Amino acid sequence: MKIKIIGCGLSGITAAIALKEKGHQIEIFDSRNHIGGNCYDSNLNGVLVHNYGPHIFHTNDDEVWSFLNRYTEFSHFKLTPKAETEIGLITLPYSLTTIKELGRELSSEEIIKFIFKDYSEKQWGMPFELISKAIISRVPVLKAVENPSWFGNEKYEGIPSKGYTHMMNNMLEGIKVHLGVKNNEWKKNNSDLIIYTGKIDEYFNYIYGALPYRSLNFQHEITHKKLPWHVINQCNSYNKYTRVYDHSYFLDQKEPVTVITKEYPVKYTGNGIPFYPLPFGKGQLLYSQYKKLAEKDKSTIFIGRLATYKYLDMWMAIKQSLNIIKNNF
Repeated sequence: MKIKIIGCGLSGITAAIALKEKGHQIEIFDSRNHIGGNCYDSNLNGVLVHNYGPHIFHTNDDEVWSFLNRYTEFSHFKLTPKAETEIGLITLPYSLTTIKELGRELSSEEIIKFIFKDYSEKQWGMPFELISKAIISRVPVLKAVENPSWFGNEKYEGIPSKGYTHMMNNMLEGIKVHLGVKNNEWKKNNSDLIIYTGKIDEYFNYIYGALPYRSLNFQHEITHKKLPWHVINQCNSYNKYTRVYDHSYFLDQKEPVTVITKEYPVKYTGNGIPFYPLPFGKGQLLYSQYKKLAEKDKSTIFIGRLATYKYLDMWMAIKQSLNIIKNNF
């Protein structure tokens, strides 16, 4: 079967591998001029830079971990960010380590006030009370644990030892990829089936209107001065960015210069990159209409964060693709 895949991020690449192994003819199309979607990283002055924000791989899933280890080795980096707050610089996630730093335990109201509220309002562009509790609950509170990773005690955590782009180049060996594809030019190529990982509202020509997303702007700085820590979240209202990070820490690089990035959340207006779906309130209602259209469309399978309008971690995107291909072919 001749299958074209729209989107060369983790979801599309994983689907391509699974389909190729089943004997199908695969081509991938992407509007960006690079592979890897938001996981793309590149070399800047000798430092491997996560162009679209830090991507720390983590999972408890043996199948996903085994799948990726076919294409890369992983470092043992663990994400343990600091937070700049009104009560000082503290360790995240909130844990026994944080309690020891402060010399006391915060109440539930104080945890919300000093850790969750300002950061969340900047990230999602709305009052804290309106943000889905499902999103807030993604941030762990581990009062009895000392020095935990941001992801708790997941079985596997790290970064590809030569970066995500190197890993995904290995994954794409023998698969034809078209980059910089403009607008809907991919539609001109005939195929028996489409695997679509782009925006579901765009696929259906915005017939019900545009789905809401949040986007990000990145301010990269090449500098000789390292940050004191790898990631510092801005749990405050006085800095408009949500976090600042030093890329040299991610693979423990010892270059004479480093790259420091500030990350600014912004409303997605149709330009830039739709990073985060807003699958609650109006967004969920609108998506439910598009989902019905997708279920009726027998020519296309929809996978990935944008096509299924879900906040997916990397391991979830891979698992979703593996399962969908396994169950449909």
